[in-house]
Amino acid sequence: MSWKFFNGKLIAPDGRSWSARSGDWGKGHLPNGDYRIGSTTAIASASNASFRDPCNFAWWCPLTPMFPTGRTSLGIHPDGGVPGTEGCIGISDDDTRSAYDALRNSKGDTLSVK
Repeated sequence: MSWKFFNGKLIAPDGRSWSARSGDWGKGHLPNGDYRIGSTTAIASASNASFRDPCNFAWWCPLTPMFPTGRTSLGIHPDGGVPGTEGCIGISDDDTRSAYDALRNSKGDTLSVK
């Protein structure tokens, strides 16, 4: 199954979508290309507000680039705290649980970033 991150939206294979952003901090926007989606996990006590949504739900979904890059620690998470990410995809919806649930069932799927 193939996910997409395009034009400010994270789009699931079934057509559901969530508002999202990447960059403005660190090394900027997530590089264009294809990524393998890893195991999505809830974070019980996230001290970093960057990983919590306004409902105080924190989670992390690692992404593995399927192309050569020097970038590391890339993933998808709620875009909490100051808007923007250090290269990840930050879900900017108020309640990110539906994105978390969809990604939990997507380990091994591909994400295309354009």
